[in-house]
Amino acid sequence: MIWDKKLNAMVLSLLVLSGCALGPERSNTPDNMADATEESEALLKQAFSEAVVLMENGDTEDARNRFEQIAAQHPQRTGPLVNLGVLAFQEGDIELAQLRFNEVLALDPAHPVALNHLGVIARNAGNFPTARQRYSEALAANPEYLPALLNLAFLLDIYLGEPEQALLLYEQYKALAVEPDPRLDDWIFDAKNRI
Repeated sequence: MIWDKKLNAMVLSLLVLSGCALGPERSNTPDNMADATEESEALLKQAFSEAVVLMENGDTEDARNRFEQIAAQHPQRTGPLVNLGVLAFQEGDIELAQLRFNEVLALDPAHPVALNHLGVIARNAGNFPTARQRYSEALAANPEYLPALLNLAFLLDIYLGEPEQALLLYEQYKALAVEPDPRLDDWIFDAKNRI
């Protein structure tokens, strides 16, 4: 799995959902890179990059079509499925988003982006134990995965009444984030007051 610091920084700049849950973050690479020749890999990366640009520019129908084509041609790649899940999530098709993220987990059971999104979906549905489990699994896969770190902190702080645990995660997030959310100091202050 290829994870880079640019992906973590990019994820932080994406929109904050209701209840302060981070999402949706997308994949910038097709992932599972070992199954292609150099030439076919270059073509795949180009097609994937073009689809990401379409997604960023709000051309969701064309982006979805491109990601579906890539997913059909490269069924072992998680990147297209992640982005199809993100598109479904953004459009409010939670059932399809769950399906796509579960398809990612079938290929890579420790995929932090898919686990984090499933945590957000569970939290939005009021299923806090599942949300906690998914965020924790995402962090077990990548302890520095900032969206899951912050989402777990919010869940513990706001929904589960565990400000002490949340404070530890807020502090960890602050230490890891290149550009922490400007509201972080307020969240830390509030958690300390609740303690």
